[in-house]
Formats: sequence, C-alpha cells, structure tokens
Amino acid sequence: MNDFIFPKKGQVIEGEVFQVKKNLVLLSFNAATEGTIYAEYFDQPAPADLRKVVKVGDKVRAKVVKVVEEDHTSSILLSRLPLLHEKHIENLEKAFNEKTQIETTVKSFNEKGLVLTFEGIELFLPFSLLDFELKDKKEELVGTNLVVLVEEFKMDRKRPKLIATRKPIFEAKRAEEQQLRQEQRQEELETIQTGDVVEGTVESFEAHAAFIRFQHVSGMLRISQVSHHRIEKIEDALTIGENVKVKVIKKEGNRLDLSMKALLPTPYEAFIKAHKVGQTVKGKVVSKLPFGVLVELEQDVKGLLHKSEYSWNPKDNFDSYIKIGDEIEAAILNMDAKKERIALSKKVLEDNPWAKLSLRQGEDITVRVESVEKDGVHVSYQSVDGLIPTNEAHNNPKVNIEDHYQKGDEVLARVIEVNKANWVLILSVKRLLNAQERQEFEKYLGDSEDTENITLGDLFSDLNKKNK
Repeated sequence: MNDFIFPKKGQVIEGEVFQVKKNLVLLSFNAATEGTIYAEYFDQPAPADLRKVVKVGDKVRAKVVKVVEEDHTSSILLSRLPLLHEKHIENLEKAFNEKTQIETTVKSFNEKGLVLTFEGIELFLPFSLLDFELKDKKEELVGTNLVVLVEEFKMDRKRPKLIATRKPIFEAKRAEEQQLRQEQRQEELETIQTGDVVEGTVESFEAHAAFIRFQHVSGMLRISQVSHHRIEKIEDALTIGENVKVKVIKKEGNRLDLSMKALLPTPYEAFIKAHKVGQTVKGKVVSKLPFGVLVELEQDVKGLLHKSEYSWNPKDNFDSYIKIGDEIEAAILNMDAKKERIALSKKVLEDNPWAKLSLRQGEDITVRVESVEKDGVHVSYQSVDGLIPTNEAHNNPKVNIEDHYQKGDEVLARVIEVNKANWVLILSVKRLLNAQERQEFEKYLGDSEDTENITLGDLFSDLNKKNK
C-alpha cells in the first residue's frame, strides 16, 4: 500500500507529468489525487500550447496554491510562478554579484528613466545611467530589448530596489570605438604624405579655417589657402558637407595643413594663359609710381605701364595726363607668371609720326605754322611737331615774329637739328635767308668781268643798289 502525502498550501512538491493538454498539465506526486497546473500558472507569459513546452514523463516542481475538497473528492492546484520568480531573483542576484549583462525589455518610461522587465521582474534604469543618444529615443525604446547590468540589488520585501545601468556598457563601447578610430586614423595617416592631392568633405568651421574630413582623418584648411583672392569669411566660400579637392602642404605628426589654392592657377597664371603678347587689354589705373602706373587688368592682376611706354613723344608728361581710376587701353609687351609681372604699352597702339620721317641736318623743307609763342614759331611737318626758335625766325632782329607769322602760313626753313629718339626738330629761317644772301653775293662776284680794281666800298655800294 502506498503512503500518500497530504500537501498543504504553500508546500513545494515535485511530480511527474502524466498528461498534457493545451491549457493544463497533470502531475502525479504520490498524493490521493493529481496536481493541476494551468497554463497561466506554468509560466509568464502563459504558453499558447503547453503540449509544445512539456511532455509526459517530465519532472516538474511547483508550489501548492490551493487544495479543494468537495463531495469526497479533492483537487490540488499548483503553480510554477513563485518558484520561477525565486529563480529569476536568484539570476538577478547572480548577475549583480558577477557583474554579468542581462537582456531586459523596456516596459515604459517616466521623467526620471526607463522601467525594464527581466523574467517578469521590474528594474529601473535612470536616464543618468543610459546612453545619451538613447535618452532622446525613449519613446521608440518601449517594447524593445535592452542589455544592461544590475547596478543595485536590494530585495526588501516592503520596498525592493533593483537599479539597472548601461554606463559601463556604453563606456566600454565608446572606448572600443575610440580605439578603433585611433587605429583607423593612424593607418590612414600613414598613407597621406606632403604633396598628396586628396578629396574630402567640409566638416566644420572655425573663425579663419575649415576642417576637411577624409575617411578617418581630418585636416585644417586655413582661409588664406582657399583662394588666391582675398576672402572675408570662409563660410562665404565653402558650405558644410561640400566635397572639395585639396593638397597636403604640410604634415606634422597627426596634423595636416591643406590648401585648395595650391591646385588652382594663380590670377597671373590664369590671365597669362588666356592672353597673348601683343593683345590689347583694358584696365583701371590703381597706383601711380615715379616710373609709371599700375593698371588693374583683372582681380588681383596688375600690369605696369612704364612712362616710356605711354607715348611716342618723350616730352609728353604722362603724370599730368593720367589719374587714379582712369580706364586705359594698352597692349601687352611681355608677361612672366613666376615673377607675376606684366608689362604694358600704350604707345604701340598709336601711330609714331617719326617712324617714317627721313630728314637730315641742313635740308630745307616747307613747314606749316601752327602757333607763335614766346619761345618761337611752332610748326608741323608730316604730322611731326617742330620749332623755329625766336632768334632763328628771321635774319632781321627788328622783325616782330608775331606780326610776321600767322597760323596756317607755309614757311620754307632749314633743318638745324633732328633727333628722332627725342622727337626734336629745330628749324631756322634766319640761316636759310643768310644762305640765300650768300648765294646772291657769290653770284654777284661771279658775274663781274674785272674784279682786281674793285674796292670793298664799291662792292657794298653795288650790292646795296641791287637790293634796292
């Protein structure tokens, strides 16, 4: 005869499964009747079909929650939940003591943190112990799984205190990521050398610089290295996220100094590439120098117009003709990109009246009177200006040249000085008249049949009569 036990409420028993249905399990454990465990008391959440969880012959421990005796029959209701809860508490305590990670589910959140569940047990995770980036996603976390550590474990019956943390987890992750970034950065740095041309993305700005991000390394692009032209604000030339091509102009340790303008032609290089010697250009006078003027041809491109290239006439005073801001048209004489020099000439665009002039000293030419001044008679010959000085305007000093010469008169004069390099043409009427008188005198002498008995007085007497 078997000795039956009479279980009491709260007693823990172990039995063998002898029947399994969808929503309950029947145990035999040497009692007068079997024990019943319904699905909701088997586990939480309740299994949808116990037949998929347990099978006949399995050993199951459970706690007696109720003994019912009616009409000489009895039934024993069992539950595994209290035992599971105790086991879960043990697992939590073990995780706390051994500092092992556990996987929880985010149940809800409040103003101070997240409410988590682990095997039916609630834990609290303060925002101060949560990843900073996850705090902003608290609504999205509800219902998701979250790996944590047990920061505090106090199972006071009245007020248990179970605090979770992710701080060691995300700190370790950040340290690992930092180490990885450092290794990747070092590897990439070793592949970049001074003089290399690389492409990157504008990552951020400082007051006078931009930081360009490559894969794992960033370099500094100073405002002075963005363009050959002056830039007031670097934000005016670049935008965040913009792809740029730069040259590494200096590598010092982990620091990279970059340049965009090193890949661009200088303003002079660009100008010289687009223009040829002899080409006519226009520009604005920006500076006057003792030896010429600087003409701005394009932004940051200046050419020198030397005073000797202003006019064919060396007597032209270019300093009085040219003012700051004047627009000038000139031809390019020569260009040097390395020295950033451009020489200009204004006179080559103008006709040089002296170029075709062919005169020699002593030659007699007909000139046109242009004006009568204190210094003499100003004349022109084939578009060339000349001068008959006052003392050379007539062989009679009593003649008033202002009355004797009028503008538009044509006058025969003798060349006494011609200097094509200095544009000097000096003429004389007096010398021409004197020469003509000498010719008359010589002719008179040649016409006389007997000159042996002629006195000097007779000569002048006859000459005077002839002139009358």
